[in-house]
Amino acid sequence: MTIKEARAHLNEIIEAAQRGEQVVLMRGAKHVAAIVPITADDLELAPRLADEQAERLWRALAEERAAGRAQVLPTAEAAVARLAALAGDRQRSQGQARAERRVRPARS
Repeated sequence: MTIKEARAHLNEIIEAAQRGEQVVLMRGAKHVAAIVPITADDLELAPRLADEQAERLWRALAEERAAGRAQVLPTAEAAVARLAALAGDRQRSQGQARAERRVRPARS
């Protein structure tokens, strides 16, 4: 199907994809794109970083490695568990700090 045809029939193409059909788009005689059915399980978009953001991230990671603070975990599940534990520790320490601020010694 040409791109011009696809523009004119986009709703039908989307419905075809929902039924499991694949549609290949062509520019002249060259294949240029495909519209394929996907599920939520298929869809995993990677976050995009601007060059400046990526540079800051890599610099921070290098600094953590150099300072010995970087950890390599064996699986993604282990990483998620470690992050959850750190978040729980942080919440508990913040709660304790708030409690300590609320308890004030009696004045004499």
